Amino acid sequence: MRIICLLFLLCAGRVGAQTAAPDSARAGMPSNEAFLNEVLTQTPDSVFYLVAGSDTCRFEKFDYDEWIKYHLQEMVPLPTLNELSYKVHVTKEPYYWQQDRLKKATCITGKTADSLLALPSGSKVYSISRPYFTDDGQYAVMDVNLLYRPVTMHGFTLLFHRTPKGWKTIGSKQNGKTIN
Repeated sequence: MRIICLLFLLCAGRVGAQTAAPDSARAGMPSNEAFLNEVLTQTPDSVFYLVAGSDTCRFEKFDYDEWIKYHLQEMVPLPTLNELSYKVHVTKEPYYWQQDRLKKATCITGKTADSLLALPSGSKVYSISRPYFTDDGQYAVMDVNLLYRPVTMHGFTLLFHRTPKGWKTIGSKQNGKTIN
């Protein structure tokens, strides 16, 4: 009986360790920066500013019926959307982008972002949430927000699907909010 209990505890410990591992630690999963580098190859900007502390993702708040009807380019199983929504909901710790792993972005502080936005040159400053991946590594979601002055921030929640050619954007939902 003690041996069975010991085996049970060992197995439970392994399962807990696997579920507690960060997304990028799982086999075949890109790091957050590698994912960002890959999906940003689709943007026309050669270099831009990125607020070093990641923004929050809004995916947990969507009405899935609306999302499925109007914003998806392909069908995604509801359990997959629920998995991503759950991960966004439970992961609240901040993430700080690692500059040495980014190709197109220059990380800046929030204070520097405010000063750049005040310049008439119209510097492009983004605030991007960390990506959230499904356990099988086939889908990801993240928010990309372009900051403007004087009072607006426009962005999108983007849903991605991994294909043999790389990550493909398969859905987007526009977000907008006022900064006071």
